Amino acid sequence: MLLLPALLAGCHTLEKIAEDSAVTAGACGDPILVPLSAFDTDPAVPADPDEPTFGSTRPDPFQVHLSWVHEPSTSMAMVWRTDADTRASRVQYGTDSSYGSEVSGASFFAIEDTEFGRIHEAHVCGLSPGTTYHYRVGGEGHWSEGRTFTTAPAPGTPARFRFLVAGDSRDNQAVWGQILAAAEPMAPDFYMFSGDAVDLGTNMDEWDAWYQNGEGYLDRRPLMLAHGNHEFNVQPFYALVAHPGNEQWFSFDYAHAHFVVLNDTVAVTDGRTIQAQWMEQDLAATTQPWRFAFHHIPAYSSCTTHGSEPDLQEKWSPVEEAGGVAVDFAGHNHNYERSVPLRGGAEVPATEGTTYVVSAGAGADLYGNDRSQPFTATATVDHNFVLVEVDGGTLTLTAYDLVGNVLDSFTTTR
Repeated sequence: MLLLPALLAGCHTLEKIAEDSAVTAGACGDPILVPLSAFDTDPAVPADPDEPTFGSTRPDPFQVHLSWVHEPSTSMAMVWRTDADTRASRVQYGTDSSYGSEVSGASFFAIEDTEFGRIHEAHVCGLSPGTTYHYRVGGEGHWSEGRTFTTAPAPGTPARFRFLVAGDSRDNQAVWGQILAAAEPMAPDFYMFSGDAVDLGTNMDEWDAWYQNGEGYLDRRPLMLAHGNHEFNVQPFYALVAHPGNEQWFSFDYAHAHFVVLNDTVAVTDGRTIQAQWMEQDLAATTQPWRFAFHHIPAYSSCTTHGSEPDLQEKWSPVEEAGGVAVDFAGHNHNYERSVPLRGGAEVPATEGTTYVVSAGAGADLYGNDRSQPFTATATVDHNFVLVEVDGGTLTLTAYDLVGNVLDSFTTTR
């Protein structure tokens, strides 16, 4: 959780923290800070360094999950929980189950010092692209079970890969577990979630249920989680995810694809405008042919509860469309829908515009659709998830319901 106290990445000098504190850095050389809410203006402080101490209640790691803070082809971030008194925050890893390498992380509390509130985080760097690693977390005598993960292909590699898209479980996290189980035979390489994992961001019981339903999946494949309006920009959200930069808006590459993740319920004044400016520069800098945007509130939607978001159509859509974003993924409107390819609100050939997809069916109560909207290609009221396969210059997007029925499928090229 490299959440900075200011909302713009770079407004806080991480190098200064590393020089002035005794924080234990992982193999990536970055300090791990105690995460703040997005409203907090206090300076971020170093997390508690790794120590070989264990509590008596639940010292063994649980809710282990993976994500990326650094380059996905050469790194991995691990987050897990223990009881309050356990300070061991280590990762052992290697290309077989004998491991052979070890790094130290750090730990902190979410909201308050509760019995099971200690969260641990560690970053591993210097890995080889496209390689499967074995790992375990914890400390001597209290290691987790052994697990594996696979690093991304080297950036720019036109490799075939798959990722899962879902959003909006809210207070029905069991459906999130059903989605992960249903998608398992499809072998996604990583997961993207468009926000509203829980109904109330400060409710640790809901976060417990969400990550418990992810056990066996999120500890083997990375998850990148966009902020939703029901996360409320509170500390537990930023404590339980490990993302790049300020953790609110950031980008990363996977093979020959570039992913932009945004926060459309940002706490800072003019936050959407700030992100539009940042995104314009970010998209201009990438050379990857496939470009995707992820956030929570859809710019274009036929949903009868919320509908489209004109402010995002004005601020973000022109940047995405000019920057070559193939698909914009959002949640918020509890259904599945896909637009025709758009540029400036008008339909264009798929290679010349952005397709807007809403997948917000991971458990929340479903909303209706007005399919007569001129931008709507298809829409359906079902709990759902999306599997995206990128194979060289071809993308195939398939939406499924919870029992594997195909709700929608389309193919485009770049």
